[in-house]
Amino acid sequence: MTSDRKQIPIDLVYTWVDGDNPDYLQVYNQYAEVPKDLNPERIRDSFHLLKYSLRSVEKYLPWIRNIYIITSRPQKPDWLKDDHHQVKIIHHDQIIEEQYLPTFNYNTIESFMHKIPGLSEYFLYSCDDFLFGNEVSIDDFLDLQGRMTVFGTFFGENLKFRIFESKNDIVSLGRVEHNPILYKKSFIEELQKHYSALFHETRASRFRRDDNITMQKVFKQWMLTHHRDLANPITVFELSKIHTFHKIKNNFTRQQRALEKLENKKPKFYCLNDDQRDKPNPKVVSLVKDFLERTYPDKSQFEI
Repeated sequence: MTSDRKQIPIDLVYTWVDGDNPDYLQVYNQYAEVPKDLNPERIRDSFHLLKYSLRSVEKYLPWIRNIYIITSRPQKPDWLKDDHHQVKIIHHDQIIEEQYLPTFNYNTIESFMHKIPGLSEYFLYSCDDFLFGNEVSIDDFLDLQGRMTVFGTFFGENLKFRIFESKNDIVSLGRVEHNPILYKKSFIEELQKHYSALFHETRASRFRRDDNITMQKVFKQWMLTHHRDLANPITVFELSKIHTFHKIKNNFTRQQRALEKLENKKPKFYCLNDDQRDKPNPKVVSLVKDFLERTYPDKSQFEI
């Protein structure tokens, strides 16, 4: 692959849901089976992170072609322009097979995202709590030789047991998995055919389960074992120079200190992971909101 790869279209895909929507909550509660299913951290949108993530994309990733936001019908962010040519809302029933709906399992949703009509062959995936804090280039994900970056390798991403949500994990490697990832549709189709039974079992789980197969983990493993010549592994130590995984907890002083450190570091990308359980500290919520508004003060073209 030559420098022409800069002409390769790359779309951006988000997953998002408004967990405060009464109609959504009614269905969500109806299908919940165990207390863990009702974890509010999985669905609440206290900080409107998607809005600020899009502001960061406009600022630091001008090379993105289209932006797709996957969500539950009939939802859409109330601040989002309906008619912007670059942003498209994709509802679950447009890409997910009917037998697996409704679903509240991001492992299921992510396993169908390559089915978006018109999606580019190479596409970037981002959760709504991933943000960009500095200039990001196509080179960060796809090099001149056509090798795709595999972030966060340490000792486990190429091991088969690391393809699951948390089954048989020896140690949590969350900080190497909460970052944007470049996918290739044809490779997703390959690995899903190989692991078809496991994907069916995962999709049959309406909520996350420990034995779910996860797209981000299995794609890394697939690249490192089946397409090693097209993989560019980046160790967790290298990743930590350009990425930060930050958990939003309820200790105000520690959060203040951590956000100041994040602001000074200005990583290429970072995750603000809601870890405030069922009783968020209002002071911390305000602190994070102030950080976001200070870091991304200007409305993006995607906002009303």
